Amino acid sequence: MLSLAFECAGRGLSAALAEDGQLIGTTQLDMDRGQPAALLPALHALLTAHRRNPSALERIGCTLGPGGFTGIRLGIAAGLGLARATGAVFHGFNAFDVYTLGDVDRRGLCIALESRRAELFIRAYDTDGVSVLLNDEVLTPEDTQRRINVARVLGSAAEKLSPTATNAEPDMAVLASFLSKASKNDALLTQSQNQAMPLYLRAPESGGGAKP
Repeated sequence: MLSLAFECAGRGLSAALAEDGQLIGTTQLDMDRGQPAALLPALHALLTAHRRNPSALERIGCTLGPGGFTGIRLGIAAGLGLARATGAVFHGFNAFDVYTLGDVDRRGLCIALESRRAELFIRAYDTDGVSVLLNDEVLTPEDTQRRINVARVLGSAAEKLSPTATNAEPDMAVLASFLSKASKNDALLTQSQNQAMPLYLRAPESGGGAKP
């Protein structure tokens, strides 16, 4: 099953193409501005480089946030448009869920995402790896560390919570591979199907409009 996944709600944009659980190719553009003009050409270039026709796509996925307001809206609009044009099924994912796809150990894991303000977007799991201690909240690094023991951290703002961590955006290679092999009865796949509601976690600043 040919599947395309992309992310533009963080810094830059990234995309991956996979088929039947096998990664075909990826692309990554590091950019603070210009994603609206770059996204569709980047996706087209990825498909062309690997000799895949857009009409062969069966699943298309992108993140719904949390992240930059402009990037979230851009990703959803592009994903829905591509799905309509190709006949593929659109899937929208909470970015936090992408970090825990596959065999990721959730025990004591904190996921910290960049908000480009003083606060971070936070999700944290208990030591059992199932119970959620902080459920997609907006907190400063100091408040996060006061509320939980940050033992392990992932995410685009991981370095703000741990000096030994490395910042990382959601992995589109992992998401594309998941989309290309997941059974139609998979819970996360079912939950994400045709899901296009942005996950902002907070409102834009008054009078300032949406920030990228």
